[in-house]
Amino acid sequence: MDTDIRSFKRSVLLRALEKFEVVAIKPKASIEETIAEIFDSSVDAVVADFRLSEEDPTVHYNGSDVIKGVIEVRAEFPVFILTSFEDDAIDKGFDVNIVYEKKDIQESPKFFEKVITQIKKHIAKIENAEIRIKELIIKRQTEPLTLSEEEELIELDALVEKSLDKRNAIPPSLKANTNAERLNTLIEKTDALINEIKSKKNE
Repeated sequence: MDTDIRSFKRSVLLRALEKFEVVAIKPKASIEETIAEIFDSSVDAVVADFRLSEEDPTVHYNGSDVIKGVIEVRAEFPVFILTSFEDDAIDKGFDVNIVYEKKDIQESPKFFEKVITQIKKHIAKIENAEIRIKELIIKRQTEPLTLSEEEELIELDALVEKSLDKRNAIPPSLKANTNAERLNTLIEKTDALINEIKSKKNE
């Protein structure tokens, strides 16, 4: 385990074109503790060794379990699996784009370029969503949003919320209060108008 961490840090220094800090998190007895430490460390991406349980007999889960746990909490978070046997991780059903052989990071900067690119894309997506949310909220303070703008606001809010912790994300259907209220008002006015027309016919 320590050897792999030292090797990874050395590869960052020698191969990565953009240097970044490596936060080494050793697996705890329970996967919940490990995932909690990952999020407490405020890292921008997670690189997990596929065969954690082989490195430490007290660990009863592997790197793919850690990655699953991370993306169950944070949607689209940048994650990567390192393995000596690429097919093992792919057989577990993981996207081939996040599985890399350990020898690759010792021979080329491509893996580190991928990590940096995914981090930048993830951060930019959230930042752009937050900017657009602010624009729509400011507009709503002076005039009603269109239906498509309301839907966009709800979708963007859900995106940001799920990027933080999708376990506690509120379903978009429960957020559509503004349009529901507007529709209810319209129905009430329509009912009142129909009743008025009927009463006039009966006079």
